Amino acid sequence: MVLSRRQALWLIPAAFAVHNAEEALTFPQYLPLMSLRLPSSLRAIAGELQPAGLRIALLGVTIVGLAVVFWADRRPDSQAARWSALVLQGVVAINVISHVAIAMFLLRGYSPGLISAVLINAPLSVYLFRRAAQEGWMSRRSWRAIWPAALLIHGPGLFGILLLARRLAGS
Repeated sequence: MVLSRRQALWLIPAAFAVHNAEEALTFPQYLPLMSLRLPSSLRAIAGELQPAGLRIALLGVTIVGLAVVFWADRRPDSQAARWSALVLQGVVAINVISHVAIAMFLLRGYSPGLISAVLINAPLSVYLFRRAAQEGWMSRRSWRAIWPAALLIHGPGLFGILLLARRLAGS
């Protein structure tokens, strides 16, 4: 079965939602361990995180992902919309690497979100990027901008989500 481009793009928020659900469900039990093993500069942020705030932040991020793909679905001829959807998948791909690194070096075992990152998000990233390249979804210039944009979003974006979760916990 071959998926249409539209169907393939809708896999992004579906996988994103599964991944964020895994994090929301498993994060609370790993928070104490993460707080102990984080570098001292990040312990203050992690120490103030509450599961409820984190869940709200993850829900918000999931909705943003859904909105990006909805835009790409409604504007199938828009290269900017397709590019944004693929940047989102680039953020997810970078997140896979961060989950594996956290599991290996920080927690020395499972990290919240690891299973869906490795079993769903990694293969989906390979599939979407390969397919998009083969079918010419983007110009060369747009391709070159995906990874720097994804890195900029993942780094500060992840930090922003943690700060938002901390703030929501304090409300």
